[in-house]
Amino acid sequence: DRVPIDVDENYSFFNPKTGLTYRSNFNHSFYISYAKATKEPNRNDFENGVSTSEKLNDFELGWRFKNQTTSLNTNLYYMSYKDQLVLTGAIDDVGAPIRTTSGESYRIGLEIDAHLELTDHFTLRPNIAISTNKNLDFVSSWDGELVQLGTTNISFSPNFIAANALIYQSKNNLQFSMLSKFVGKQYMGNIDRKNSLLDSYFVQDLNASYEIKPMR
Repeated sequence: DRVPIDVDENYSFFNPKTGLTYRSNFNHSFYISYAKATKEPNRNDFENGVSTSEKLNDFELGWRFKNQTTSLNTNLYYMSYKDQLVLTGAIDDVGAPIRTTSGESYRIGLEIDAHLELTDHFTLRPNIAISTNKNLDFVSSWDGELVQLGTTNISFSPNFIAANALIYQSKNNLQFSMLSKFVGKQYMGNIDRKNSLLDSYFVQDLNASYEIKPMR
């Protein structure tokens, strides 16, 4: 059974979002947006002494293209955080991941995804994400003392992810999909220790599915 915790916190959030889309013609559209997001810690955070809310300012700029056989989406984003709730790589006594607040931090990146109808039966769906994810002036406890580490990588935030799906759709509701995914190296913590570095990896899957449509 969970042990009750004594929490007396009051949070008041205002999270506006606004954006503008410009369509130059039927095929091309451009957009720009801004959003402010704030969220409170969860129960596990309170149990580990974290009571500060996370604050985010998100700026995005994008371009979309679409015709009869192809669609392409690009999104450039800049996310500025105050007290971002980041994973430390540690777990508590029941196996739940422990988070901490990282002070000032940011994420900036480019996301691209596409849908390409190669033939009547074959479809290609590639996507890629390139980013930089940093804590600024990060402070951590080391040997019982607080240490100023400066700029560090945000935990569990690879700088490069690429994936692709090659799909074959037959006329008799049978579908085969070859799914590929590459994830770049990432750290399990926020202090850039070599022993917390996860190597990049590649995964390849083959899926088959058959849709049964009931008679009407």
